[in-house]
Amino acid sequence: MLTATLPVYIIGLGGTPAEAGLVTGGAAVTALLARPVAGYLVDAWRRRPVVLLGCVFYAVASVTYLLSSTVLGLGLGRIFHGFALSNYTTAANTYVADIAPRRRRAEAIGIFAATADVGLISGPAFGFAIANAFSFHELFLASTTMALLALLSSLFARERRAAVSTHRAAWSLRNGLISIHALPQAWIAFCLGMGIGPLNTFLSIFATTRGVGNPGWFFTVQACALLLTRAVGGRLADRRGRIVVIVPGMLAAAAAIAVLPFAYDLPQFFVSAVLWGVGIGCAQPASQALLVDRARGAERGLALSTYFMGFDVGIGLGAIALGVVSQSLGWEVMWTVSAIGILLGLVGVWYSRSPQAAQPAAA
Repeated sequence: MLTATLPVYIIGLGGTPAEAGLVTGGAAVTALLARPVAGYLVDAWRRRPVVLLGCVFYAVASVTYLLSSTVLGLGLGRIFHGFALSNYTTAANTYVADIAPRRRRAEAIGIFAATADVGLISGPAFGFAIANAFSFHELFLASTTMALLALLSSLFARERRAAVSTHRAAWSLRNGLISIHALPQAWIAFCLGMGIGPLNTFLSIFATTRGVGNPGWFFTVQACALLLTRAVGGRLADRRGRIVVIVPGMLAAAAAIAVLPFAYDLPQFFVSAVLWGVGIGCAQPASQALLVDRARGAERGLALSTYFMGFDVGIGLGAIALGVVSQSLGWEVMWTVSAIGILLGLVGVWYSRSPQAAQPAAA
C-alpha cells in the first residue's frame, strides 16, 4: 500500500521529486547499512528471532508515518522501514533456503516470493483507494494493522535449523561484511534494483502526468504477472538451469522500462507492467537460487545478505540518482538510463557462467 502512495504523499506535502526519491531511497540505504549485521546474526544465531525483529520494526515504521506531517518525519519512518527490511528479508529467505529441497530450490524461492505478490496485487490499488476515499491518515492506520498481523503470524513460525554448535568468530569487517563468492549474483540484484527504485518511486507520479487516474493498477497488473511467473520460472530454472531463465528475465525487465516513455494511456502502461512482472518473476528466483547453490549452510545468511545488499544499493541509487536525472533531463532520459542499468546485469550473468551454475542443482 505504501510503495506507490508514499511518493505522492510527499509531493502533496510540498516536497519535490528529488525529495520523494531521497525519502523513498532512504529505506534501501538503511537496509544496506544494516544487512551485514543481519546476515551475521542469522548465521551465528537463528533465523526466527531476526524475522520477529524485522516485523516489529515494520510496525514501528508505519506508526512513524502515521505520526509524521513533514518530509523529515517520513524520512525517519523510512529509516525504520529499511532496518525492518534488512532483518526480515535476510532471515526469512534464509529460512526458506534451509527447508527447500535442492532440486526444487528455485521453485520454492519463487513460491515464497509469490506470497508477497498477493499483497502487491491488492496493496497499491487499495492504498490509493483508501487515500482518495478517506485520507493518508487512514492509509497509515491500515499499514500499521498489516504490520502487526505480520508480527502475529511470525510468532507461530518455529526454527527448523539446529543452532550452530561450532565456535564462530565475532563479527568484524573482515569476516562479516560481505560474501565475496556472492558478488556476481549481488551485481545482478543491483542492476535489477536500478529498475525497481525509479519504478516504485516515480511510476505513480509519471503516470499521473500522462493522465492515468489510478496508477495503482500498474502495480496490480505487475504483481499478477509476477504471481503467474514466479513458480513457473523457478521450476524451469530447476530443470533447465539458472542462467537459461535469468537472461530472458533481465531482457524482459529492461524492455518494460524502455517502453515507458511511449506509454500515454492505461493499456500501454499495462504492457510495461506485464513485461516487468515476467522479467522479475524469472530473473529474481533463478539468480537467488544460483547464489544459494554456491553458499555453504554456515554462511548462507551472509551470502543472502550480500545478495540483498545489491538490491538495496540498486534501489537506493535508482531512486535518488535517477530522481535527479528526471528533474534535470526529463522522464524519457531517466527511464532510458534505468533500462541500460538493468542490461548491465548481464555482466554478472557472464561471471556466473560455469558448468555447475548453468545446470540444475544436483541432489
